[in-house]
Parts: sequence; structure tokens; C-alpha cells
Amino acid sequence: MNKKIVLNQLGYCRNMRKTAAFVGYTDEFGVVDALTGKTVFEAAASDPVSDKASSDTVSVLDFSSFDRCGSYYIRAGRRRSPVFSISEKPYGKLKKAMLKGLYYNRCASLDRRWAGVYAHGQCHSEPVPLFGSSAKHLDVSGGWHDSGGYGKFTVCTCVTLGHLLYAYKLFPESFGDSSDIPESGNGIPDILNECRVGLEWLLKMQARDGGVYHKVSSIKPVPIIKPEDDMTERFVFPKSHQAATCFCAVTSLASRIFRPFDEGFSDRLNEASFNAWIWLMNNPHYEPFENPPTIAVNAAGDFDDDDPDDEMLWAVCELYETTGDKAFHDRILGLYGHVSVTGFVNRENGGFGAIAYLFGSQPKNEFVEQSMKLQLRVRADNLYSLSRKSGYGTAKSEEDYVRGSNMYSMTDSIVLILAHKIFKCDEYIQTVCEQLDYILGKNPMDICYVTGFGSRSVMHPHHRPSEAADVDEPVPGLLVCGPNKEADDNFTQWNIPADTPPAKCYYDILYSFSTNESAIYCNSAAVFVTGYLESLL
Repeated sequence: MNKKIVLNQLGYCRNMRKTAAFVGYTDEFGVVDALTGKTVFEAAASDPVSDKASSDTVSVLDFSSFDRCGSYYIRAGRRRSPVFSISEKPYGKLKKAMLKGLYYNRCASLDRRWAGVYAHGQCHSEPVPLFGSSAKHLDVSGGWHDSGGYGKFTVCTCVTLGHLLYAYKLFPESFGDSSDIPESGNGIPDILNECRVGLEWLLKMQARDGGVYHKVSSIKPVPIIKPEDDMTERFVFPKSHQAATCFCAVTSLASRIFRPFDEGFSDRLNEASFNAWIWLMNNPHYEPFENPPTIAVNAAGDFDDDDPDDEMLWAVCELYETTGDKAFHDRILGLYGHVSVTGFVNRENGGFGAIAYLFGSQPKNEFVEQSMKLQLRVRADNLYSLSRKSGYGTAKSEEDYVRGSNMYSMTDSIVLILAHKIFKCDEYIQTVCEQLDYILGKNPMDICYVTGFGSRSVMHPHHRPSEAADVDEPVPGLLVCGPNKEADDNFTQWNIPADTPPAKCYYDILYSFSTNESAIYCNSAAVFVTGYLESLL
């Protein structure tokens, strides 16, 4: 066994839970001041824990009671950790970088003043033909490149906006106007400046009849080239119920949040939301979006979704909060009993509806309210239990290391945060800290999964702008999707042995897109989490 100490490489908050993991067995450990070399804290390590997801034996090193700010390292036996910090607010820089990660993914020219060495020219600005109707071309410029490629997806953009808009709504004090983007200093919080980029693109994706196009993408993979060099033929794909319902929800939400800043833009969003609702009412038969057979699997960028109820719950909860109309509340009463409200991802997003309902201002039905709160509490308790059983504090079973596992660590943290806000249970927020520790290096791979942070961070994400740039370091502030036991890319299938423990099914290389791709909705979920922690400090 390769004995080592793994920890949050970025640093810990002075008054929050602080743990590291010793891979192997040790009796005791010490925290050492990195400047003086003096041991400032000593304690016994936990009894060894068998971490099933990694097949590691782990001793937990808990130094939560040590609360002196400074730079330190941990010594256990002959092993020494990298230097880390303890501070009052350790996540502010990370939060800003992850928000700016969205700026770097804008489908537009990026000026050197703000993008530095990652600047590039105008990209993907030409009108795009509608798939199956090449005579019709649409202006769908702008928005964000979704992930490692140059596709743009309506549902993914809506989920990203859901994370960001609710982060601002629930804890606005965490978001300022100094994220070093072109709009900084305009008097509007930069999180909303960035949201507007996604919203302006969404409005272009709405057809005249109120329906919403599903995505803009090529039908074959794009080479590893800069955005402005991408001349791959792209198409606007047909309208879908998923796109229209998520669009209806997020534009209704955004119309409320933007009203104090730009009343005209708020009105546009509100009108667009109702037009999408009318389209949904005129097209009640749900048909899941399916890619045409001519599109390559690794160019598709979609998630199968046979259940429309979670998106519909999100939409009617937002419309009810916007209007107070009883008709929308009646729809909530018909849906809430069979929709999970703990999902904040592309195919499961009923949790946004719960936020709209539970934290909204409109009258509530007691049974609906209690049902939603109960779901959140049960899920939060399960996550807490999973975290306590793991040597690394990870709130996952062996089966949970699927594609996007790091994203789920952050969206599960959103569940814990909501439960913490409702029930004031400190164990929930401690579990959030453990999930962030995992993302930032306290994991079986001993790697910080956010580019540009930590002593050993991801260097080769599946992210075309990073790989095509004329520098070795990737775009900073990108959260990659993480370990994936399903091994659903060719490189991973051939290079990670089949018997590898789930939490170690990861490869820091461009070609492992199923484990090392970044995505806008990974970043936005992490912005929500770091923003909440900062609001507590």
C-alpha cells in the first residue's frame, strides 16, 4: 500500500470541519506550522476505515478543533502532507475562478484584457441551418460552449442558470461585481452579468410559436482546435418538450431576479416564459428528444429523459411564484407526490421547483410543503450517513461513481445546503465541507479536480480551448466530471483495468472525456456550494 496523506489542497475554513485522510494506518498525527516547523496540534487518528469505493484502508485525521489561521502541513509517522492554509474565508478566490470559468466558455470573442493567454477570436457567429430544413437558417450565436466541445444545449444551459440564479437569490451577499469579466463594474453583480450571457442565447432558441429548439451542435466530433477555427457543420436541432419546459421555468425565475436591474429585459423574459407555456399547452403529448441516427454518439451531448414531470414541476412552481395564479398551484398539487425534489441535474431537476415553492413568497399548501421538506431531509440524512462511512468523507456508494460523479457531489451538496437552511442541522453543513474537500484533493486519486488550484491539480482536461491554447496550463477554474466506473469512452475502456475500484476510475488526460471533461453545469453547481459556505462566514 502506498501510504500518503491526502487533504483539501486549497485550504480549510477556520471554524468549519477540517479532516485529512491517511491512506493506511497511523496512531497519531500532528499539524505543523509551515513557517516555524513547530507542531501546533496533535491528536489520535481514527481507527482504520475500509473505504469500499476505493478499496483503501484509511485513517481519518480530524483537526477540526484547531482554529488558528496560517500555513501548515500534517505529519503522520514518516509521511508529510503538502502545505495547506487555514483561513477565515478560504473559498472566495475559488468561487470567483469557477464563475469566470463560464466566461472562458463563452461562445464569443474573448479579449486578452480579460482572457489573457486564453483569448481567441469571434467564433460560431454565422447563421445555422435547422436540421431537416436546411433552407431555414437561425442566428444562435452567443451563450456558452457546454463542455469540452463547442455544442450548446438548451436544457444544460437552463440547469446552469438554475444553479446560478438561485445562488444569487438565496445568498446575494456572496456575489459582487469584481470577477474580472468585461461587464465588471457596471453595478450589476457579476453572477447576473454571466447569467445574462446564457439568457440572451436562450431567447434566440425560442421559435415564433413559443417552442424551444433543443440544441446547436455538429453531427460529428470537433477536432482539437480553437473555437474560431471550428468550421465543422452545425445544425439547430428540433424543438423539444424538455427544452420548452426548462426554458419556461428558468426565464420565469430570471424575470423576477432581473426586474430590479433591467425592467425591459425582465419583461422580455416573462413574455418568453409564457409563450413557452402556451406552446406546451398546445402540444400536451410528451415526446422525448432523440438524436437522429446520423449523429455520432460522442458528438450528441444529450441525456435520455423519458419522464417529463420533474421539468413540469419546476415550470409550474416558477410560474406560480411569478403570478400567484391558482391554476399553477393546482398543477403543483397534481405533480408533487410523484416527483423527486432532490435533483438539480439535466434529467432530474425537480429540486429547482422545490426551491421556488419552499423559499417563495406565495401561499403554500401544508402537505406539499411538508412533503418537499421531508424528501430533502431524508436525502440529506442518507448523504450524511454515506459520508460518515467513507474514509474520505465522500457521500457516495460504490454505485454512485458514474459519469459526472463530481457534479453529483456538488448537486448533492445543494440538497444538504437546502436541508441546512430549513432544519439548521450542523451535520449537513459539515458534510458539505467534506464533499468540497473531496473535490479539492482529499480523494483516492490525490488530485484537485479543479484546474489551476491546489498542489496537484488536473492538467489535461477534455476541454478544447485549453488543449488548443498556446500554453501548457489549462483554463483555470474548471471542475472536471471525475471518476466513472462505467468507462464509456474508448481510452478509459482500454487503459483503466476492469477491476479498478470505482473511485479510482479516473485518468487525467484529454482523451478520457467520460472522466476528465469539464461542463458548465459542474461549475455552476460548485459556485452555488462555495457561495453558500462564504455566506456563513
